[in-house]
Order: sequence, then structure tokens, then C-alpha cells
Amino acid sequence: MSERPRAARHRRRFERHATLSLGFVVLAAALSALAVPGCLEQRNQPKTDAEVGRCASCHGDANRSGDYLRRAAPPKDLMQQSIPGYPGVGAHDIHLNASSTHAAVACSECHVIPTAVDSPGHADDGPPGDVKFGPLAKTGDLKPAYDPATRTCQSSYCHGEAWAVWTEPRDSSAACGTCHSLPPKAPHPQSDRCYACHAEVIDADRHFIAPERHVDGIVDYAAGDCKICHGGDKNAAPPLDTLGNASISAIGVGAHQAHLSGGANSRPLECKECHVVPGKVEDPTHVDGLPAEVMFTGIARASHHEPEWDESQATCGGTFCHSPSPGERRNSPRWNQEKPLTCSSCHGLPPALPHPQSENCASCHGAIVASDNRTIIDKNRHVNGVVDVSVENSCTNCHGGANPAPPLDTSGNSTATASGVGAHQTHVRGTERSRAVPCRECHLVPQKVLDSGHLDSALPAELSFSGVALAQGAKPEYTSGTCQSTSCHGAVFPDGYPTGGMNTAPTWTRVDGTEAACGSCHGLPPPAPHPAPSPGYPCHSCHADLAADDVTFTHPELHVDGIVTFQLQ
Repeated sequence: MSERPRAARHRRRFERHATLSLGFVVLAAALSALAVPGCLEQRNQPKTDAEVGRCASCHGDANRSGDYLRRAAPPKDLMQQSIPGYPGVGAHDIHLNASSTHAAVACSECHVIPTAVDSPGHADDGPPGDVKFGPLAKTGDLKPAYDPATRTCQSSYCHGEAWAVWTEPRDSSAACGTCHSLPPKAPHPQSDRCYACHAEVIDADRHFIAPERHVDGIVDYAAGDCKICHGGDKNAAPPLDTLGNASISAIGVGAHQAHLSGGANSRPLECKECHVVPGKVEDPTHVDGLPAEVMFTGIARASHHEPEWDESQATCGGTFCHSPSPGERRNSPRWNQEKPLTCSSCHGLPPALPHPQSENCASCHGAIVASDNRTIIDKNRHVNGVVDVSVENSCTNCHGGANPAPPLDTSGNSTATASGVGAHQTHVRGTERSRAVPCRECHLVPQKVLDSGHLDSALPAELSFSGVALAQGAKPEYTSGTCQSTSCHGAVFPDGYPTGGMNTAPTWTRVDGTEAACGSCHGLPPPAPHPAPSPGYPCHSCHADLAADDVTFTHPELHVDGIVTFQLQ
């Protein structure tokens, strides 16, 4: 088939879809005169002088400078109009020409460039030309669209938040922020110092140094100091936050500086103890939303704590930092409320039980806290995940007085009616009727303060009977405030006698003298089969090594020692 009939068909098709005008007459004449297989290829491909004006024979201006595509772009359009208010003209010129704010935009970014005049979709329909967005407009998985009714480009990367009106082009003098906010919306840092991050593209006066790198599908930024986006002169932590806030009441500011700079009571914390610190600006989860994610590590999780951040309440809960002591309340300080901390802000003063109930912190923590005014003298060892205890100090730092046994007990009690006090002193000091009982016969005595079984369980202290309490096969136990079935208090008779003593169960907290009389633990005389002495035949007649004839003890250390000594007269 010859080229001329084909051109005639094109001409008739244009006549059906558009009013005859000078533009269509020119198009028909050009197509009839030029029997060529194709005239439009991709930008920047060289053309001979004879080919340069071909596309411009229908639209554009063959006398314009530039390559053949540059010459082919409106103005003028197919109607030979050159006013931007015509959709065939619009903002073509601004897009095709580089400016002080952007590089030249290739025709292929908005149209399908035909490989021949008669390629489908080129000259087989009436104006306006089809808009088929290329990769630049779709950057960031956007779905741009052109609305011919409103003549706007919508949801395109090139124009950001603005829906640019095609027939109302703006030149390069338009203010920054015309396409995106100034600064862009969060999570972009809320600073208008564009050059701080984009110094290779724009200067401090917002003049583009490299306009070809603006609106090119790539965000160029310097991987510089974190303080460019948040922080200040001291460090990279707010204030300022990425929204430009400087007040502690803003959640992006809050107590950042109190943590980063430390204070009178604690060491400075590192950013990584509450956040994932990125290696690069573009790392995942870094600038992908506000507020910043809180990811507790290190000190917050010490001693098996399970911290949590409650964004709705702006509180940190369950952290070691603010609830260090075992059994301590879950102190949840409000992040964005300015409130000075005291010794009792995070733990009690003294801390809750089973911590000894003494306010003399320096007695056990003298390397960290001063004895006179409770000031922290070594902040690096306070709130550091380790409870430093001066193990060289005496047991009486926490309990006891004249000796390690209460009073005082670890709860601060000093009366015998308290279970932590009770008959401790009666046992430890001994009496005129009994020997002194070592602590180890009722308790597991630690070698060091932090030994297992010492401070790691709730009160009362654990009892672990040994020695005299177990003599003669006794099986002692402490129940309901009483010591039962102990050899000390008459559970058994000595070897050679049948079992079946009085099994006295004295009340631990009753220390009024009645429990110390002869016969309190065994009868006076003891019940059968113990001999019942006749008058004038007192205890010393068989137990002269320890008892006098007036029923007093000459050697109380030999009484209640697990051995019954006697001499037959």
C-alpha cells in the first residue's frame, strides 16, 4: 500500500474528531508531503539537519534551538496556539527547559514517544495528546494522574503535595514550599535549614547549586551530624526534636537531656539504651514515622526487669532504672513532666522489704553515697544495673546492734513482739541457765552479703535447724511463731531413756521471763522414766558437773548442749 492513501486515511480521521483548523491542515499537508516511516525517537539521539524539523511541522517550532524533540514541543500546539491557557500549550515550555530549580524534563516522562508518525496512539485520535506518566512522576510508588477537566497533574512525585494546574504554569521564581511544605511534613525533620542536609543541592539562601539534582527522583542528603535534624549544642538528643519543639512538655523532647546529661544522681545514659541508633540516615525504622520507637536495652532490663513504654501515658514502666529494688513498686515516671528526682523517687527510703529498713545508706553503700547527706559520690555506680554492697562491713549494718542478732531487725523493729526480733538475744547471749546459741544453729550464715539465700527471698528469714535442735533424733520445725519438736525445748530424753519428753513449743515472741524457769522445757523433775528424787535429793546429786544444790547452774554452757551428763552417787 502506498504512503499517500495511508496519509489520506489519517486526514479523514482527524476531520471526524476535530474541527478543521489551520493546525490540522498543516498536519495533513505535512503527512502527505513526508513519506517517512518514522520521525520521533528518544531524546538526545542525533539527527541530521534535514530531519530536525520534521516533528515541528505539526507542533512546536522548527526554528527554535535545541534537538528535534525540543523543537517539537509546544508552543505552538496543533492549533498553532502559543498561549499557556490552551491545554495543548500549558507548561510544556517550563518542563522542556532546564531552570534554576530543576533539570529539563524528557518528553517521555509524560508521553509515549512514537517510533513512527503512524504509530498507534500518536496521530490516530484528536487532541489533547494522551498523558502517560513515566518513572519520575511515579517515584515512591505513586500513582499520578492527569485530570483533563481540572487540567491538573495529581499525586505526582514532581509536584509533591500540590496538584499543579497545567494551564497555569509557574516559573522558577515560585517560592520554596510550592510543591512540598517548607519544611516537608513529618517524619521529615521540621527544620527549614534545607542546606543543612542538602548542601550539595541548595545553599543557605535557598538557591539551587545543582538544580539538575532537584526533582530528579533521588533525595540527596549529607550523612552528617545527627544534630542537623534533632538535638542542639550539647548532644544529638532533643531539644530540639524533629518537629522543632523545645519544651519538655512535648513528647519528642521530654526528659531526653535529663537522661543524656545525667544529673546529681546518675550517670549519663547512651541513646542506644532506649533507641536503635542507626548507622546511616536511611536505615530502616529511622525516619519512617513519629514518635521515635523505644527499644529498651541494657540498664532498663537489668535484674530481669521487663520494661515497657506507654505512649498514651508517656510513661516508662517496669524499668530497673526507676524500680531497682526487689519487691519495689512499679514506679512509672511521666516522661514529659518536669519533676526533680529525690532518693525516694525510684525506690523507697529505705527501699521496700526485704531490703533492710535502715536509712543509713552509706553503711552498706559507702562507696556510692555519702554518709552525711545522702549525696551520690560515684554516679557511675548508681543506676548502673549492679547493686554495690560493701561486703567488708559488719552484719550489724543491716540487723543487730551489740551483736549481729536483732534488735534491730531488717524491718527496723526493736521489740520482742516483732517476729524479726523475738527471742534472738536470749539465744545469742545465753542465760544463767543455758549456753549461747550460735546463729548457724538456726540460720544459714552467709560468707558474703550477696550469697544465695541471704537477701534473695522475702521475710521472714529462713530457718535451717542444725546442732542441738536436732540432738537425740529430734525433728524440729518452726510453725505459727513457735519452735516445735526441738531437742532444746524438751522433745526427747537422753540416750537410754524412752522417747517422749514434754515437747514444749515456746512462743518465739514471748520474752517475759516465764519461759526461762526450770521446768519450762522439761518437768521439775522431768516426767518418768526420769527418777523422781526424794526430798533433799536435788538435781545436783546426779548432775553435779553443771548444777548446784540450790537448783542454779554452775556451768550453764553444759546445759541444753545436746548431751545429758550425770553421775550416780
